[in-house]
Amino acid sequence: MLSLNIPAPRVASARLALLAGLAAAMLGVLPGSGRAASAAEPASANWKPSKPITFIVPFPPAGINDVLARTLAQRMSNMLGQPVVVENRPGATGNIGAEAIVRATPDGQTIGILNSIHAVNAAFYRKLPYSVTRDLTPVAPLGESPLVLVTNPRTPYKSVPELIAFAKANPGKVNYGGPTSYPLEMIKTMAAVDITNIPYKGSGPTINDMIAGHIDLATGPLLEYMPHVKSGKLRLLAVGTTGRLKSLPDVPTIAEAIPGYDITVWYGLFAPKGTPGPVVERLREATRTIMNDPEVRKHMAELSVDIAFSQSGSGALSSRLSSETERARGIVAKTGAYLN
Repeated sequence: MLSLNIPAPRVASARLALLAGLAAAMLGVLPGSGRAASAAEPASANWKPSKPITFIVPFPPAGINDVLARTLAQRMSNMLGQPVVVENRPGATGNIGAEAIVRATPDGQTIGILNSIHAVNAAFYRKLPYSVTRDLTPVAPLGESPLVLVTNPRTPYKSVPELIAFAKANPGKVNYGGPTSYPLEMIKTMAAVDITNIPYKGSGPTINDMIAGHIDLATGPLLEYMPHVKSGKLRLLAVGTTGRLKSLPDVPTIAEAIPGYDITVWYGLFAPKGTPGPVVERLREATRTIMNDPEVRKHMAELSVDIAFSQSGSGALSSRLSSETERARGIVAKTGAYLN
């Protein structure tokens, strides 16, 4: 029998090479290296920022958002090998800074801290140049702060029931200020009282005007208001949590006078939509490591920031963002308290 020595077609060789490559990938072997990829070295571990990272804070310096950002930035710089520069961009109830994050190149070089105000803004503003749920990538939850309701000591009410009674007897005469109107719009709706909103860019100007007697009420994170309460310049009426705080057992909750009231301030790290998955994961890993550092945990406790939320993952942050927005839309539908 005649034996023919015919070379294998090139296409077959190509197929064999492709199959070999796929098999190598499935087995975790790096092509051409002869060694398996280490499970301890995920793709995210290979990402390194190529230049300083910009960390946007949509609020003025010295507030809790700023403190959280600078705590992360200092340590993140050491972990990623590039400076992390905090940039405050306050204004429009946090929308200016949030839009700056949205418009940034999605390469991991720009990140930012957002909080529950941004979920509320999506409901209170008819027109926003961005969508907080569609145009941002949740990186990592950071923590929560108790909300407090404070007033100028010269006001005649010393409790939430007294505030409600006064507001009902004097429609439109009680005013409130702050970077967001949502917490007091909830009081306005749930207690059926007529109180007037005066918008502010941040907690600092709000506190100054309240001490000066220009506004009557405000709500905000515990950390930002307690020094002024302790000095006697402001009066603490209640906290927004469902139960009384261990650190302030004698201070009632708003819910004791208005059943169902429940607001805490949460904080999260975000990146522009389209930021590559390995980059997001590297930032997430760095954030989780930082938030688990004993020194940071102690510092957060001193700031009255509960970091349990930081252990819940980016899915929980996304869910919290969506649910808070929907609840705010329900309030706006009842009050018509749009900001534009």
